[in-house]
Amino acid sequence: YQDQVLQIANRLAGYSLGEADLLRSAMGKKKAKEMEQQRERFVSGAVERNIDRQKAEEVFKLMAEFAGYGFAKSHSTAYALITFQTAYLKAHYECEYLAAVMTTEAGNHDKLGRYITYSRQRGVELLPPDVNESARDFTVVSGGVRFGLAGVKNVGEGAIDSILEARAGEGGRFKSLFDFADRIDGRRVNRRVVESLVKCGAFDSLHDNRAAVWAALDSALEAGAAAQRDREIGQGSLFGGAAGGDAMGSELPEAPEWTDRQRLDLERQVLGFYVSGHPLAVAAERLARFAEVTSSDTEGSDGREVRVGGILTALRETRTRRGALMAFGTLEDLHGSFDLVIFSEPFTQFGSLIKRAIEGDGESGPIPLLVSGTLEAGDSPKILVRTVLELERAEEKLSTRLQITVRDDEASPDRLRALRDLLEKNRGECAIVVRLVIPGESETILSLNGTPGVRASAALLADVDGLFGRCVTELSI
Repeated sequence: YQDQVLQIANRLAGYSLGEADLLRSAMGKKKAKEMEQQRERFVSGAVERNIDRQKAEEVFKLMAEFAGYGFAKSHSTAYALITFQTAYLKAHYECEYLAAVMTTEAGNHDKLGRYITYSRQRGVELLPPDVNESARDFTVVSGGVRFGLAGVKNVGEGAIDSILEARAGEGGRFKSLFDFADRIDGRRVNRRVVESLVKCGAFDSLHDNRAAVWAALDSALEAGAAAQRDREIGQGSLFGGAAGGDAMGSELPEAPEWTDRQRLDLERQVLGFYVSGHPLAVAAERLARFAEVTSSDTEGSDGREVRVGGILTALRETRTRRGALMAFGTLEDLHGSFDLVIFSEPFTQFGSLIKRAIEGDGESGPIPLLVSGTLEAGDSPKILVRTVLELERAEEKLSTRLQITVRDDEASPDRLRALRDLLEKNRGECAIVVRLVIPGESETILSLNGTPGVRASAALLADVDGLFGRCVTELSI
């Protein structure tokens, strides 16, 4: 369309080619102020050439609309062909298609995380890196798509070549950490590379305890380096064959397994996201209940006040021009992440909770949060934060009604008095409904005089359920 814009401006409105190029640039960059100036220039130039003003304005409007998002027919045809081919591959070769897409987006962790979530929803499992199965890029294997070695932090091209060459050699697949250290080129696969491979689980198919593999690194790498020196000078092993390997001293030491938090944190450190699990997995049901949108599904919510949930994975504090403290953060959910903008007022109010949430709570890891604010949609959706709440306290803070369902045989005077006392000790704003059921006959809604509402804490729910010896409480938001 660029040549067409230049010619129209030149012939209809008397633009020089240099002036016409400025018009083309303003259209391409969608600069509203410049476009308004150019409109006046275009129309007046066309009128001077005896072109009707209304027609000139209509031509300019059509050009501007086309520049907003228009294609030549040849361009559109090429896109249509590629779209058809891509749709065919996605429908008939789903694993191969996803492996190719993930290879292409390997450097974009947000997009990659969304593709991984989509793959799992489709029943295609993403398998962690493996020294015996991973290629350079994502590949299709039995059971799903295998993560490529090129996606592991600190594992460069030289290290990948060395691993693939050793695996393709006479020894074949690696048999243990010690066999791996014995056969790879220690000058290309240094300790930092092997540490990253351990952290992401690349040795899991050989040893199921990552902590034990980590504890064995010194002895394995030292044995491997000694074997490599012996090979270089032609020194054979006392027991025949190459030195090192699995001949002796290759037992892994005893070591307590890493906690789930340690394992997942280290995976994220070298891969950019979690593969063998997710810290939010245990909270998935509550997130689905209280979060209104996810990072992968924000359609129709742009500019709206929304509530999202996840864990904080990054936080950067800064000061405004007036000296007030504010922050930028990243909130990760099960599908990807949101960028957070936390202005000074909400940061003053919720800053201590935000900092505690990102630091974590012992071995359980980061504290899941619910964040409310204005959504700005995009490839990386953004939330202008208004409020922050611990997910653990969501039922207590967001529930609007507590329903207590009891059978007629459970509704003794003593129990009802005890129930009334419990509710009166936990007054709040959550409305109460007591549902009395006579099985097979009737249901009656009771009003408890003097108890307008309660604070629906987990402790209160547990006490009420305990009073009746079963779950009788149900919260609604």
